[in-house]
Amino acid sequence: MPTPNNRLEAALNGEYIFDIKTLLKESHVQTKKQIFPFIGAMFLAFVGVIVFAMILFSIFNVTNPLEIESSTVLQIEMLLLFFLAPIMTGFLVMGIRNASQKTIKPLDMMAYFPRIFMLGLVSVFLSLWISVGFQLFILPGLYLWVVTSLVLPLLVDKGAKPFYAIKLSFLLANKYLSSFIFIHGIIILLVIVSALTYGLLFLYTVPLILTLKGRVYADLVGYDEHNNLIDISESRKDDTTFDA
Repeated sequence: MPTPNNRLEAALNGEYIFDIKTLLKESHVQTKKQIFPFIGAMFLAFVGVIVFAMILFSIFNVTNPLEIESSTVLQIEMLLLFFLAPIMTGFLVMGIRNASQKTIKPLDMMAYFPRIFMLGLVSVFLSLWISVGFQLFILPGLYLWVVTSLVLPLLVDKGAKPFYAIKLSFLLANKYLSSFIFIHGIIILLVIVSALTYGLLFLYTVPLILTLKGRVYADLVGYDEHNNLIDISESRKDDTTFDA
């Protein structure tokens, strides 16, 4: 089995071959095996966002969410992005772990809160960048959304510096741009279809999307379990149990 470094080098050399049908099929199979931890994590994240939003409304003295000044809306959005950054990273790593046939738990989505400052700054930077792109006739925003899709997992899985993670995500996505666009087109379609079911289908499509993105990441970059907070914490827990 190739090491993560060998995988990355091969991917950067254009040696990886995307098989969309196989990726979707295997992601579906793996999603069914561990769908409940994803659903539990989604519920915890939903509750956490609601509570955090209520706290923000209280801090900014918002009594009617429909009558908020634009400057206040911007501040609330930035703070929400900061709060969501480690959660989104946790979900993405859950997808990578599931795609790599590792055990996942609902609380895994909280594993990266200790890195909230770094993840929050990068998420705000990318969000502003993508927003500017969407204002430039939409297509630049979609392009930036696609080519920065690997940044957050690269930060925590590889321990990459922010600008190197952005550069590496750009290089990999552009090397396989047509496949990346096709996969993200599927993701958009799944989101639209799920929304038409009053959100019920999200219970399946969100875990599927995360596992699909995780499989692509693991194939291109390789999952580095020795550098991962979730695996490290599990190892320490096992060591503590053994010592006891």
